[in-house]
Amino acid sequence: MTDPAREPSGRGVSLVHRWNRFWFEPIPPHPYAVLRILFGVIGCLTLLVMADIPAFWSPDGLVDSTDDPWKGSLTNLMGGTAAGGLLFGFTLLCYAAMATGFRSRVAVPLCLLTNVVQSYWNPLPLSGAHYVTRGVLFALIWVDTGAVWSVDARGRGAAPSAPVWPLRLLQFQVAVIYFSSGLWKLGNAEWRSGTALAQVLANNVYRRFPIALPEALAPYTVAATHLVLAWELGFPFAVLNRWTRRLALALGIFLHLGMWLALEIGPFTLVMLSTYVAFVSPERVASLNRRGRSRDAKSGALSA
Repeated sequence: MTDPAREPSGRGVSLVHRWNRFWFEPIPPHPYAVLRILFGVIGCLTLLVMADIPAFWSPDGLVDSTDDPWKGSLTNLMGGTAAGGLLFGFTLLCYAAMATGFRSRVAVPLCLLTNVVQSYWNPLPLSGAHYVTRGVLFALIWVDTGAVWSVDARGRGAAPSAPVWPLRLLQFQVAVIYFSSGLWKLGNAEWRSGTALAQVLANNVYRRFPIALPEALAPYTVAATHLVLAWELGFPFAVLNRWTRRLALALGIFLHLGMWLALEIGPFTLVMLSTYVAFVSPERVASLNRRGRSRDAKSGALSA
């Protein structure tokens, strides 16, 4: 994929040509395969954490079906725990098929469908990661994510190219997530004053370790609070240039890993970092396949 930041700016390059290249240039399918694998594995792991069927999936547990005629009729027909168990098993099967690339054209849309059904069935144990995953799955349903690195790809010839616009859609989604979060923080007095991060780290609901922050760290938490705010507001603009994009992504990795170490926020860190694949050059992702083949060829030559 041609980097928009490296596009020629001469008179001969028209705006329409740049627009078409940005949205419709063919790219290697490998980034979509990586996203399929990552989110398939994340989906499986998230479901396994909620494998307690009576608690998370049964109407006798955390699922409230008293005021919902659709849930009530379904559970009466199949039995309370059986309906939730069937949904859990089918969802897990869909994510496993997606991760391995088995019938990817069907598995990915089914994962999107079960994602929506799960949030309707029982939203209580879900977090923002669930809804970010939904956006990723929506972007992936438009391409053949099983063209490479999948069960579907076994026995195929050279993988066909893929359209770039679903990747652009995902990039836009990630930028909007950060920017909207930054706008919300900007309207919050604690974030503007720099005290928000210290308050979160002192909150037993979120902090991972029950350790009080030393007073000496107060200036650093204030600086970190303002850094997060500036980074989120600047992310959509930073990713437009290849140099500032690298800085924005590196800072994002650092901040997300820091949040994961300090806070109990479920799979959100893993989900957001996985979306960064969309910002890596597709040619660079595809080169991983060529490097693997080169190593295999060298190994074969040595063994011969």
